[in-house]
Amino acid sequence: MVDSSGSGNGGVPGYEPAHDAVALTLSQAKTAVSRGNWPLAEDRLARLYKVHRDDLEVARLLAQVIRERGRIAEAEAVLVDAWKRSNNAASADLLEARRDLVLELADLRLEDGRPAEAARALKKVLEVEPHQWEALYLLGNAFFDAGHYAEAEGAYRESLSANPFEAETWWNLGEARDARGDRAGLVEALEGWLGVAKDDEKRPEVEARLIALRS
Repeated sequence: MVDSSGSGNGGVPGYEPAHDAVALTLSQAKTAVSRGNWPLAEDRLARLYKVHRDDLEVARLLAQVIRERGRIAEAEAVLVDAWKRSNNAASADLLEARRDLVLELADLRLEDGRPAEAARALKKVLEVEPHQWEALYLLGNAFFDAGHYAEAEGAYRESLSANPFEAETWWNLGEARDARGDRAGLVEALEGWLGVAKDDEKRPEVEARLIALRS
């Protein structure tokens, strides 16, 4: 039994050993993720998730690790379950965590070749945050993967309006314009990419491509 007076706990009032154990296990899991030690990361996160199923960060991290290990359906089930459990989220922190769940879910579905399902998930975010750049970027990817290049271009442009510093968005905008045969639009997108991808190893290749497109 914990002595609330502080004796027997290092002299720290309000000491909560259970909370400390959770923090330690989560820290171990994050370290394992950073090192690519997926079995250890899954072990630690699965232990936490078993007890703290309403912790959205734990659920998202566990799904990421399971996905890295190639078990897409299982990772999706964790994300969907966490989403349903968080339906009554009200605080700003919980709403942000809930948004991150949906972004992870959409990205997973894109990787699994299901752009329509990814788009449906993303629209849940955009209903609340219509200018959320990452959701718009992923929506552009969903449209692109489905062959809807004009819609993809529109989503990428909206994403760049909210965050013009994402090189990958400029690149994908160029891909969408190239797919539509829009040479001038492709040049503009590659110029935008060069403006933000300062240290990318593809710069010489892109610069050469621009010279050819302008000639």
